[in-house]
Amino acid sequence: MGHQRPSFSQLIQDREFLAFAHRGANQLAPENTLAAFQIAYDLGYRIIETDVQSSSDGVLYCFHDDHLQRTTGDPRKFEDVHSQDIDQLRINGTHPIPRLAELFEAFPEAYFNIDVKSWAAIDPFIALAISINVCDRICVGSFSQRRIEAVTSSVLQNPPARSLGTGGVVEFYLKHLLNHRGNIKANCAQLPMTYFGVKLITPKTLAYARSKGLKIHVWTINQADEMQKLIDLGVDGIMTDDCVLLKSILKKNGLWDAL
Repeated sequence: MGHQRPSFSQLIQDREFLAFAHRGANQLAPENTLAAFQIAYDLGYRIIETDVQSSSDGVLYCFHDDHLQRTTGDPRKFEDVHSQDIDQLRINGTHPIPRLAELFEAFPEAYFNIDVKSWAAIDPFIALAISINVCDRICVGSFSQRRIEAVTSSVLQNPPARSLGTGGVVEFYLKHLLNHRGNIKANCAQLPMTYFGVKLITPKTLAYARSKGLKIHVWTINQADEMQKLIDLGVDGIMTDDCVLLKSILKKNGLWDAL
């Protein structure tokens, strides 16, 4: 037997800092492609952030947008297209759209921060994660708090870690303003630096999060000065498109830890 890999929940709790490859190393290869994921992994990233869309026949893919146009030139909506057709499409004319099952298979030692983009993807996502036993290597994030809860509450054994969705972020911010004493049902809050003009990452919000045992990960940060500022503030993780830059900044701060 090999070493006992910690669950994503344990990783969030125990590691000093987490580095996330946002849609893979997408400044070095097209976003959400196996090439981008592989480059990030080869750089030492062990947490891959990706998005999940469902085809019309319930096959899951690593893809961000609701429509195919931006990356493939196809004008159709993702959920209206059959998997046989999606498999023929190419991102930037060269890269196939990877199935989520391919991602899990290609990186058996990695962790996955996944934004489930639609309700249609929920049931097949749960079924796939359970069938290949990757639930405890997943953190579920989404703009929809209800979608996060739909996934995490359906997996009773080795459940995925959960991040706060947008509704949860608003709730978190209001509770911090009121110094609310109740618990927050999440392992982490994955936040932008600002939300509708409100600064979310401040010493006060970080102190409040710590009082709740909640780790703070910030997205999507691509400038060295912002990375350093967040590290100095004491955030627990950063998501980036620029995997080379974040790695260099973390190394300078003694925080780079390829799992």
